[in-house]
Amino acid sequence: MSKAAITPAKGGLPSRRLISDVIYASGAYQALLKSRVPKRLTHSPIDIFPGNGERADNIYQGHFEFAGFSLEQSNQEPWDAEGMPLAWHKELHEFAWLRDFSANGTEAARRHSRALILSWIEKFDAYRPYVWDEFVIARRLVAWFCYSRFLLEKEESEFNFRFLRSLRRQYVHLSRITKNKELGVDRVTSWQALLYGALSFPDMGKNSGKYLASLETELNRVVLADGCHISRNPERHLLLLGDLIGIRNTLMAANEMVPVAINNAIDRLAPAIRFFQHGDGRLALFNGGLKLPEGYCDNILSLSDATGRAPQRFPQGGFERMKAGRALLILESGEGGRRTDELSHAGLMGFEFSYGRERLIVNCGGVRDPESAWGKALAATAAHSTLGFDNINAVFPPRNTSAEEQSKVIRNEDDGNVWLDLESNGYLETVGVLHRRRLYLDASGLALRGEDQIIPERMPPSGRSHFSLRFHLHPDLSISRSASGKNILIRTASGTGWKFLTAAPRLSLEESVYCSEPGERRHNQQIVITGQLIDQEPILIKWALTRLSD
Repeated sequence: MSKAAITPAKGGLPSRRLISDVIYASGAYQALLKSRVPKRLTHSPIDIFPGNGERADNIYQGHFEFAGFSLEQSNQEPWDAEGMPLAWHKELHEFAWLRDFSANGTEAARRHSRALILSWIEKFDAYRPYVWDEFVIARRLVAWFCYSRFLLEKEESEFNFRFLRSLRRQYVHLSRITKNKELGVDRVTSWQALLYGALSFPDMGKNSGKYLASLETELNRVVLADGCHISRNPERHLLLLGDLIGIRNTLMAANEMVPVAINNAIDRLAPAIRFFQHGDGRLALFNGGLKLPEGYCDNILSLSDATGRAPQRFPQGGFERMKAGRALLILESGEGGRRTDELSHAGLMGFEFSYGRERLIVNCGGVRDPESAWGKALAATAAHSTLGFDNINAVFPPRNTSAEEQSKVIRNEDDGNVWLDLESNGYLETVGVLHRRRLYLDASGLALRGEDQIIPERMPPSGRSHFSLRFHLHPDLSISRSASGKNILIRTASGTGWKFLTAAPRLSLEESVYCSEPGERRHNQQIVITGQLIDQEPILIKWALTRLSD
């Protein structure tokens, strides 16, 4: 029983039987979760993320949309829904949708929230795999604490007793399982939930200092010195910033000192989010992050009170940003290396390019379930605008390796023109080649030029000599080939024209896919330059993307 057995099961969730599941579900362990039930909470923590009242109406009508999947449920209780992916169930059980009912603000929304929570308690108040896993229970506790004022009745009631008893049981369980050290896993949410309990339960105040210290330690681990989160996922940066603003505001409302580490993390994360914002104000697509609704980033940033500007680069996080005129390019260089538990997408040297509010070159995006077939496909190198070999994924250099093994980055600027010279060992072990990429963005932002050089250090193994240089194009673009077939013509939704040029002999347009929001799967196209290594002679591919005159 050392490994999980995951098979379809009736009642929605798949079955799982780990040793820890057996222990936590036992009567002896469940008895340890019993604790005095408080009659009230002393504080209601602050959630700064905006809710959507219309979404609450949809849930009330039996339409449950989570993780990009929708379910119509006539009896309005979704807990036993069958045929939905695990990511859908996890998001459901995290209860972040309580903010939507709070935003609705009606008494009917309050009553329906209580009814859903009571039905959940009826089914899941004892340990269940997945539902009581650390990250799910931590997100659920944060939601229950934050919306306790919205949920609790003014006088003592059966709902209040059952809600607070379940809240306490889950809290005790989380406090126990966080004692297990798991390097690599971002546990900020766990310490946030435990801190909120220490501030909210009348008899837990003495623990707030301990949980704040654990939160500070975790922040110093997961937010690198340059402000980049260890996930390298732009969306995770924004969600963490929102959580920290909520923690800061909650501590201030409780007349508690805000630790320097929290304010410092906020001050580092806000410029990092600005780094990843395209001209439309939404996030770039790297490492499974999605772009979030329009205005979402700016709203959270305005609440941070952090005014730092977007940096040009993340030397520890491994990203570069080129800005000229209205053009913006964001590239994942891999500089600084990655630990194996930090790896997400294999998009080494991949980039996105936008002009004004319009995106031109993109990565393919992500889904909420990274373990799904779609999640794995979108994590592959081929789903990024970079060099690939025979469907082999590029390998990031390990963290703390020698200078020879690290990705090399040289940046130059002159009169507004920006050059990047990069070198990657991402295919050195698997294929035996170095990849050098040189990018030049002129000061006007109207011309992006690139050189991709493939340098064989040895002849590649059989079946690994074919390469593809990919440029995935945003689905809002109209794409066609020139009359000669040697150039690609691009027209944006606003009518602006661009031309992609290359002297490479094998240039084609192929189908692609774009997943920038939960549940989105849009067809788009990609420019692909292909070739094959015949001997150990380096191959140089020159290309350019230039704006056409109006």
